[in-house]
Amino acid sequence: MKLKTLITILLFTFFSLMLNAQTWSLEADPSRDSQPATFSKRNIVDTSIMECVYEHFASHPVTEKSKIKDYILEIGKNASRYSVYGTYQRDSIVAKDYPDGITFGKYNLLSKKYDGNLNEIICDRKANKISCYESLLLDKYLYDEPIPQIDWTLVNEKDEICGHECLKATCSFRGREWTAWYCPKIEINGGPWKFGGLPGLILKVEDSKKEHIFEALQIRKSNKKFGHRISKNFLNTDRKTFNKLQAEYYKDPGAFNEGNPLIPKATADGKPITKKGKSKFYNPIELDWK
Repeated sequence: MKLKTLITILLFTFFSLMLNAQTWSLEADPSRDSQPATFSKRNIVDTSIMECVYEHFASHPVTEKSKIKDYILEIGKNASRYSVYGTYQRDSIVAKDYPDGITFGKYNLLSKKYDGNLNEIICDRKANKISCYESLLLDKYLYDEPIPQIDWTLVNEKDEICGHECLKATCSFRGREWTAWYCPKIEINGGPWKFGGLPGLILKVEDSKKEHIFEALQIRKSNKKFGHRISKNFLNTDRKTFNKLQAEYYKDPGAFNEGNPLIPKATADGKPITKKGKSKFYNPIELDWK
């Protein structure tokens, strides 16, 4: 891999202090469970006026396996944040129940319970850009791109999604054909993942093969500041390069991290962290990078 040397050099020496504390790090050093967890500062980008929780269903066209994960869209006047709902829940509990700090052990348990991780998208409408924060095992990546200008075709059809009357729209976007349902009465230009550009909040969107389906589960008013963690340890890249790295990682995580001195070969009980030659579930949303 071309970036192998760079990735090895820039790996997170202090990864255990970041939001995504790994289970194996605590197993390897149980004494740290009682130590206070510390986090990098957060850059506040906006205050939410509304939150929408989505379910993301993804299926694999060959193995027919599927995965479901919940995400949350925090919508402000000038920006929005799309992130894993478990991360939002975990961080909310930490802020509410542990105002004086939390130990590594308790934080690790919350991370496992709510399946929190870094992956999030910040959409800054004033700057006309989205910033994507992603992770592959211990590596943290960041790439920016202009807010996608999606060429939607409006269709005179109606459906009810999450208790709201919606209208239909279709588009071709980054290698897939999509059908969306948006609510004109919720006058917000936004939606799950990178979708937007319709005269109303997108409550459901699915590709023509139904390999990816995003659907709203809950919509609620909000008044909460949101942003992203500030860190010098992100590996800056671009969208297509990251998608290629992600494909390589999911194809064989063990080979991807082979030779990395900061990644233990096994947990305290001898179980390997990653098995070489064993792929993980992967069906990318974007296909235009191939």
